[in-house]
Amino acid sequence: MRIEFLYWDGCPSHPRALSDLREALVDAGMDADSVLIREIRTDDEAAAEGFVGSPTIRVDGVDVQPPTEEPTG
Repeated sequence: MRIEFLYWDGCPSHPRALSDLREALVDAGMDADSVLIREIRTDDEAAAEGFVGSPTIRVDGVDVQPPTEEPTG
């Protein structure tokens, strides 16, 4: 299983989110250090990665909390 944690440096919630993710992995009996941590630095990089918000957590390439569509009206 591949777990990715993507963030941008200005995100105020990424340190806590990473800590929570690692804690959840330990609770599940998994290696907390196996998370691939990636900083998204540019808009081009964000577009190429399909990065829509910080932080983003992916398991085997799938966003665990995909963005929802904005209501129209």
